[in-house]
Parts: sequence; structure tokens; C-alpha cells
Amino acid sequence: MDSHTHVWFKGALPNDFFNNDSGYQYTPPDIKNVIKEMNEVNIDYIVIIAYPSREIWRVKEDFPINMINFVKDYADKFSIIGGIEPNKLSVEEAKYWLEKQYEAGVSGFKLHSVHSHVKPNAYREEEGGLKQLELMYEFAQDHNLPVIIHTGTSMFNKARNKYSDPIYIDDVAVDFPKLKIIMAHMGRPNYISTAFQLVRIRRNIIGEISSIPPKKLLEYIPRLEEISFKTIYGSDFGGPGVKGIAQNLKEFLSINISDKAKEDIASNNPKSLYKPLNKSK
Repeated sequence: MDSHTHVWFKGALPNDFFNNDSGYQYTPPDIKNVIKEMNEVNIDYIVIIAYPSREIWRVKEDFPINMINFVKDYADKFSIIGGIEPNKLSVEEAKYWLEKQYEAGVSGFKLHSVHSHVKPNAYREEEGGLKQLELMYEFAQDHNLPVIIHTGTSMFNKARNKYSDPIYIDDVAVDFPKLKIIMAHMGRPNYISTAFQLVRIRRNIIGEISSIPPKKLLEYIPRLEEISFKTIYGSDFGGPGVKGIAQNLKEFLSINISDKAKEDIASNNPKSLYKPLNKSK
């Protein structure tokens, strides 16, 4: 399966999205074409990350709910990730949207630290005491949902890359020991070594390799097979430079690691974390 895509359909996006100044021109795909491409490479379902981002994409906390409603006729083909911008909401608003997204059927939440301009450990007193972020982690932990946290640089206008260092996730792993933490992009390109070490030493941190070109994956992470039991595959399709859902998977499956590692990373591990909409609860 593909555990990290930005396959955003036009019917789920606000009109303001198409007037954003992100620096990237996004063309929404047709849902039937996406499913056709998935079928070409036997992908059962994909994860669509529909996180809120006022600064970059002009989408808010209703985005994942709109996405769920849009794909409901193909519920077995999609798993939807939601999220909140904790530094843009009141405590009561944060509670409201976490509940609403959970009721709608999200498979987890995402914190896009670089786009929301918030450190992953900003809930700690010495980092500002952001209660809304603590609520998201607590809610996810209590409901056995993973939290995806962006690591590594972003090219988009208004992204603040000082928030992209994965070391801030170490606090989250320690303070929320039962929370499943997905470290998106493995800190590429600047922080690969930090990300790799955190996956090794923190049992609740899971590595995720989306947006790293598969042909360069073993250059970035030479010891990938060593952490294959707690690493998941994703393409980041919809993002800049990603050729397609099918092509990216084909390139991953051609890299020089064992078949067992490939099966764990691209199928067994992600399927243990994310369920399609019709099985999300």
C-alpha cells in the first residue's frame, strides 16, 4: 500500500485553495484514474493526508471530513488522515475538531510542523506549553490512532524549516509512550542520521520514507533493512517530483534489499497502522 499521498480531489477542496501562493501548481486528479493506477500495481488502498494548513494551502480542520465525504463511494480504497493546527485553535476548538474527525472515520492525525510553524514538542512547559498540541497527542494515544509528524525541509513558500528537525519528536516519544509516532520523510535531506537513530532507539517511533526518491533510498539510508520491521513505504504522490503512485512503487520494489524487507515496508507494516474507511473503527 501507499501510506503517504496528497491525492486531493477538487470536490473536497475550498475555492481558496486554487488561489494559494504556495509556489507549487497542484492539479487535482480524477478519482477513477487514481484507482486505475492503484490497480496496475495491486495497491489495495492508499492513505490520503488531508491535514489543515492555513498558511500554505488555505485548508482548515474540515478538510479531512470533506475528503471522507468525497470518497465515500470508494471507501475500501482510501484511508484518510486528518489533523489540527494546534497553534491556530482554542482548546475547545481543538477538542471539537479532534472529535469530529474521529467520528467521521480518520485513521490518524498529522502535525505538519513546518507548515503550521509549531515544534512537535511545543506542548512542553519549556517550549511554550501549547495545550492544544498535548490534547491531540493524548486523544490519538487514547484512541489508538497514529500521529504523523513531518520532518525534513519543505520547498513551499511560507514554510519555516527551522521546525523540521526530528530531534523534537524525541520528547513526544518519551512523554507519550503508547502513542504510535510516524516520522514522515525520515528527516530528508538534512536530518537522516538523527531520524535513523530515533527509529532505532525509540520503540514507538516508526520511520516513513515518502518523498525520498526510491533510486536514492539506499544512499540516504544505507542501513534501511536494519529498521525494515518498523519502517513504512509512502510515495508522497501529489507532491513535487513524485512521478506517480505506480511508478514510485515499482522503483521501490527494484531496490537492493530482501523481499521480506520490501513486503514489510510496503505492505505488512503500513496495513497494521492504517485501515481503509470501511474498516477504520
